[in-house]
Amino acid sequence: MPVASVTTSAAGSLTLLEDEDKDIRVYALNHLLNIVGQFWAEMSDKLSYLELLADPMSKELPSESRPQAALLISKIYYYMGYLDEAVEFALKAGVAFEKEKEGEFRETIISGCLDRAIEQTSRGEKIDTALSNIVDSVLRSTSGENGKLAMGLALSLRRLDLVEMIYLTSRANSASQPSTSAKPQASRPTHDESLLRYVLSEVVSGATGNEGWSEEFRSNLFNLLLRLFHFNSQPDWNSITTIWAQNSDVDSCGEALIKLLSEQNHLDAYQIAFDLNEVAPQAFIDGIRSRLAEKGLAPPAENPDESDPKVILDNILKGVTSAELFLNFLNKNNKTDMSILKVTKDTLEDRYSIYHSAITFTNAFANCGTTSDKFLRENLDYLGRASNWAKFSTTAALGLIHRGSWINGSKVVKPYLPGGSAPNKFSEGGSLFALGLIYSGRREFAEEELKKNLNEGADPIVQHGAALGLGVSAIATADEDTYDQIRTILFSDNATAGEAAGYAMGLVMLGTASEKALDEMLAYARETQHEKIIRSLAMGIAFVMYSQREKADGIIQILTEEKDAILRYGGMFTIALAYAGTGNNKAVKKLLHVAVSDVNDDVRRAAVTALGFVLFRNHTQVPRVVQLLAESYNPHVRHGATLALGISCAGTGLETAIELLEPMTKDPVDFVRQGAYLSLAMILIQQSEASSPKSASIRELFAKVVSDKHEDPMARFGASLAQGIIDAGGRNMTLRLSTRAGTLNMNTIVGLTLFTQFWYWFPLAHGLGLAFTPTAIIAVDENLKIPKIDLNCNARQSLFAYPSTEKKQEEKKKDKAKTAVLSTTAKAKARDRAKKQEAGEAMDTDDKLDVPSTSDKPSTPTPAQKKKPSEPSSFTLSNMSRVVPSQIQYISFPAEGRYAPVRPLSEGKQGNIIVVRDNKPETEGEYIELDKGLWPGWGGGQTAEQPQAQAQEQTTGTAAGAGAVVEDEDEDVEPPQPFEYPFED
Repeated sequence: MPVASVTTSAAGSLTLLEDEDKDIRVYALNHLLNIVGQFWAEMSDKLSYLELLADPMSKELPSESRPQAALLISKIYYYMGYLDEAVEFALKAGVAFEKEKEGEFRETIISGCLDRAIEQTSRGEKIDTALSNIVDSVLRSTSGENGKLAMGLALSLRRLDLVEMIYLTSRANSASQPSTSAKPQASRPTHDESLLRYVLSEVVSGATGNEGWSEEFRSNLFNLLLRLFHFNSQPDWNSITTIWAQNSDVDSCGEALIKLLSEQNHLDAYQIAFDLNEVAPQAFIDGIRSRLAEKGLAPPAENPDESDPKVILDNILKGVTSAELFLNFLNKNNKTDMSILKVTKDTLEDRYSIYHSAITFTNAFANCGTTSDKFLRENLDYLGRASNWAKFSTTAALGLIHRGSWINGSKVVKPYLPGGSAPNKFSEGGSLFALGLIYSGRREFAEEELKKNLNEGADPIVQHGAALGLGVSAIATADEDTYDQIRTILFSDNATAGEAAGYAMGLVMLGTASEKALDEMLAYARETQHEKIIRSLAMGIAFVMYSQREKADGIIQILTEEKDAILRYGGMFTIALAYAGTGNNKAVKKLLHVAVSDVNDDVRRAAVTALGFVLFRNHTQVPRVVQLLAESYNPHVRHGATLALGISCAGTGLETAIELLEPMTKDPVDFVRQGAYLSLAMILIQQSEASSPKSASIRELFAKVVSDKHEDPMARFGASLAQGIIDAGGRNMTLRLSTRAGTLNMNTIVGLTLFTQFWYWFPLAHGLGLAFTPTAIIAVDENLKIPKIDLNCNARQSLFAYPSTEKKQEEKKKDKAKTAVLSTTAKAKARDRAKKQEAGEAMDTDDKLDVPSTSDKPSTPTPAQKKKPSEPSSFTLSNMSRVVPSQIQYISFPAEGRYAPVRPLSEGKQGNIIVVRDNKPETEGEYIELDKGLWPGWGGGQTAEQPQAQAQEQTTGTAAGAGAVVEDEDEDVEPPQPFEYPFED
C-alpha cells in the first residue's frame, strides 16, 4: 500500500525555482503558493530573488506567471506582519489576486487597499488603476444589507458615480419604504431610498471623516441626492427640503412649490412650508416668497381670502400659522408649578439684585411662550422693586413670556416703549429687547420700532435694548442696511450701546462669513479700549462664522494668536460655532490644548465649554472627554466642564453625564456648583421619573439650595435658574441642538451661546429663551383646522409623563400630622386610660390606637395588599398634545382612521406640525377650537404688517397683562383690568 507523501520543507521547491527551465520554475512557483501558509518563514529568505521574478521587466518567468510571483511575495509579507508591503505586491499581482479564494488573507488585503484609497483621496492624490479596480470590484459586489457600508465607502472615496451606481442597483423593501394610505401600493419606488437618507444624514451631521470635503464636492453631492430622490414617483419631500435648506437652493425649492400649487397638490406644499419654517434661515424663506411673488403666487395685498392656498402657504412660510398653533399649545398645556416660583420668591431676599434677577429669569423660562402672567400679577410689589439694569431684565422678560405672541405681545410691551405710559430708560431699553424676543426671527414685525430707537440721539441704555432686539429679530438675514445702522452705534464708542451692537452685528450676519463684517469687527476690536465692546465683537465674529467649518480656520488662527485674552476667548467660541456638531478631531484637539495651556482663566473656561457644541452629536462620549477636566485644580476649567456636559447632553437624560455632575454640586467653589445645577437642568429637561429616576432627587436638590440661606448667592442663583430651565415653557419645551431632520438647530445653538455670556452680563441670560423648542404633535388638515384625532403611542405612558406633584403633597400632610408630645403628658394619658379600662368606660379616641386590645374576640386577619396593576404597554393621546423627542418614534396614526399624514411617521424626521389628508371630506368633522383671544383678529389670511398695525391701534393704557385673553371688540365682554409694574423712576 503506497504511503501519502508529506511536505516537510519548502527547500526543494525553492531550489527548483532557480532551475534553468521556465516551466519547472512555474511549477515550483505554483507549489510554493499552495504551501506558503506553512513554510513562509523559509521562503522569506528568498524574498529578494522572488521580487526579481515578479519584476515586469524580468525575463526569468513568462509574463503570465509574474503576477503569481507578486501574489506569493504578498502572502509572505502578510504572514510576516508587513501589511503595507503585502498590499503593495497584491496590487501588482492584479488578476492573480482577483482569482484568490475568499479568506482572511483576501479580506485583510482588501481592507488595506480601501484604507490606502481613502488616505490618498483625503490627500488629494489620484488613485492608481490597480487600486481603483479593486475598490470598484468591492463596491459592485456589495449589495443588500451591506448597502450602507458601500455608500459609506463611496463617500470616503468621494466617488459620486459609485454613490449613484449603488443606489440604482439597490432594491426597495417594505421595511425601508413605508407606504401611506394616500398612495396605491403599486407606486412604491423601486430603489432603496434608505440609502439616500443614510448619505444625507452623514452629510448633514458633519461626522468626522468629511471635514476634508470641499464646498464644491458638498454642492455636487447635494445636487446628486436631489436628482436621485426625484427618481421615485413618491418623492421624499422631507429629505428634499433638508437638501434645499442645506444647499441654499432657493430656485429649486421655489420651482417645486410652484409646480405643486399648479398641480393642486396643496397638502405636500403646506408640509414643505412647515418643514422649511423649522430648518431654513429667515433669508432663505424670504427668497422663496420672492420667487412665488415673481410667478404671481403672492397673496393679495388687500382683503386676502383665508381659504386661498396662496394666502395659506404664505402665512405658513412667514411662520404666522406655526406661531399661532404653538402659542395655543403652550397656553393650553401649561403645567408650570406656581408653588415652586412662590417658594423661590419667598426664600430669596429681594434686597439683593442677583436674587431679583434670579426670580425674573426663572419665571421667564418656566412660562416661556405661554403668555401666562399669573406670577407677575400676584407679585407686582416684589417685581416693582427692581432698579436700574434689574428693571431692564424684568421688562425684557416679558419678551420671553410672550414669545411668538405676535399681536398681544406687542400690546404688552407698548406701555414701556419710548413714549409709552411708563417712561424709564431702563424699562424702555428692556421693552425694546422684549420686542425683539417676541418677534425673534421675524424682523418685519418689529423692525420699524427698533430702528427708530437705534438713532444716535437716543439714550445708550435704550440703544442697548434696541440693538439686542434688532439682532435677535433680524437673525441670519444678512441685511446690509440693518448691519450698517447697528455699526453706526458701534462707532460711537459708548461701552453700553457698543456692547449690544457687537452682538447684534454678529447675529444679523450669522453664518455668512462676510469678509467686510469680519474686517470691520476685528479692526475695531483692536482699536477700542472698552472690554465690553471687545468681548461683544469677539462673540460677533464667532456668530458670523457659524457653521462655516474649514472656512473659519483663518480667522480662528488670527484670534487664537492674539495677545488680548478677550479676543482669544472669542476664538474659542468661533471654533465652537464654526464646527458645531461636526466632532471635528482638529477642532477638539485645539480646544483641549487651549483648555490646559492658556494663561487666562476665561479662555480656558471657554475652550472647555466649546467642546459641548462641537461634540453634541456624539454626546455619549462627552463625559469621557471632559472627565479629567472636571477634576482640574482650576475652578474655571471645572465650570467649563459642567457647561460642556449640559450643552452637549441637553434633553437626553444621559446617566453618565448626571453621575459626573452630581459630585460637582458639592464643589467648594460657588460658580462650579452653579454650572452643575444649570447643566443638570438642561440634561433632565422633559425627563420623567420613569425614564430618568434621578430627576426627582435633582429637583429636590434645586429647591433645597434655593431655600438654604447659608448657601452662596452664586449657587442659589444657578439653582433658581435651573428650576426655570427644567420646567421650561410650562414643561412643554426642550433643548435640542439639532432639528428632527438632523440639521443644526440655529436658534438653540445661538441661544445657548448668548446664555453662556451671562457670566459677564445678566440680561444676556434671556438668550436661552431662543433655544427652547416646543415639543408637540399638531396635525392640521388642508384648511389648517385641527381635527380631533386619537393617536397611538406604543410605549408606557410613565416614560413620557409630566412630573408628578402628588408625592410632595403627601409628604407635607405626614409632616403636619406629627406633633411633639411631652413625656409627662403621655404618662398622664396612660394613667387615665388605665382607670377607664378598669371602670369599663374606655372611649373611642385617637389615642386608643396605641392601647393593645383586651377583647377575647379573635383578631380579624389583615387582607393581603393588592398588587399594583402592571402599566399598559401603549396608550392614546389626543391631537395637539406634548410629544417629547424620544417619544416620536412610538407615535402612529390609527390604521383605519379618517385622517392619514401626507408622509409616513416611521422615519421620525418630521417636524412638530403634520399635514394630514382627510379620507372622508364629505363628512362633517370635529375640530379643536383655537383660543382667538390669544390671536385676536387673525383669520389665517392676515398679512405680515397687520400684527404691528393692530398693536399700534391699542391705547397706551394697555399694560403688561395684555397677554391674558382679549375678546373681540364687538363682543359684550368686560376686558381684564390693566395693570403696570410699579417701577420707580
